[in-house]
Amino acid sequence: MVVVAWQDSTPDLWSKFNVGNAADAVGRFAVDCFFLTSGALLLDPARRFRLGPQLRRVAWPTLTWIVVYLAANVALNAAGLIGVQKGLRDPAAMSTEEIVRALLAGPAVYHLWFVYVLLAIYLVVPLLRPITERPEPDRRRLLSWLLTLWLVTIVVQRWAPFFLGDLAPTVYPSVLRNLPTDYLGLFVLGFVLSHYRDRLTVPRLVWPVVAAVGLAWTFTSVWLAAHAGEDRVFAGYGNFTPPVLLYSLGVFLFFLTRPHGAGPTGPWVRRVSDLTFRVYLLHALVLHLLKVATGLGDLTIDRPWIGVPLIFSATVLISFAIAWALDQVRVLRRWI
Repeated sequence: MVVVAWQDSTPDLWSKFNVGNAADAVGRFAVDCFFLTSGALLLDPARRFRLGPQLRRVAWPTLTWIVVYLAANVALNAAGLIGVQKGLRDPAAMSTEEIVRALLAGPAVYHLWFVYVLLAIYLVVPLLRPITERPEPDRRRLLSWLLTLWLVTIVVQRWAPFFLGDLAPTVYPSVLRNLPTDYLGLFVLGFVLSHYRDRLTVPRLVWPVVAAVGLAWTFTSVWLAAHAGEDRVFAGYGNFTPPVLLYSLGVFLFFLTRPHGAGPTGPWVRRVSDLTFRVYLLHALVLHLLKVATGLGDLTIDRPWIGVPLIFSATVLISFAIAWALDQVRVLRRWI
């Protein structure tokens, strides 16, 4: 999270807080769009899906980087610096049982929650493929039912607190907690939107407007929560809140409805794409080291309009440089 610290509970519209808020809100479409895109590709009957290789491509590098973060956190704590947040923040003070529990319960490091979810969804894909491979109208009917269950769960469990705050019900029927929820629903929605995109008759220029409204709503909801001194200031960043979903769907549908469809991919695009997962795994360590071991951490708080762009740029450039260097060692490509 790049939202900077603020000195009081009522930041103005033009404030240090909102510099970080704007930077953070802009990237909030990424997670939802990733799962939408993954569903569009992996549930497509025209594409082959093999569970074993798909799991290994994600699991082995993740395990390797968990070991790297464990070692880095030991070194950071020994140097008097805080470790990267979440389960393995201070492994030297943990028993073997606690470390194993942190690995299994997860996430071992804060950003790896994404990988835990992704691996779980991969395990469900073989159950969903028989649905997406069925002939019409059975496929449409089953997918509609799945998405209806997901939407009901989202509305009750996620949207009610967003709109009603403390007035939202805190106890939900147990059956709702066991319906297809969260990212699995986005996964299925991505396939549905992609497979039936020819039925979208809305002008394509509507989708950037939808995305802009969602982005503005995301930014505003977080700022107003901070300005009012609410406890859950950053609830508006949730991936299933109405503004973030609106923002994500606007971005996804804008690119999905390109008039010329998919075209040839340039060599630089392919190269960057090959490195992105490794960049994701290591970027949290690079960002953390820049924050705790350089002056950029203080600069993001004291002068966020300078510090935030600098630490963002440095994190991206250093992460891609490390990912590229590791990729040159062929024996490491599978494991790291």
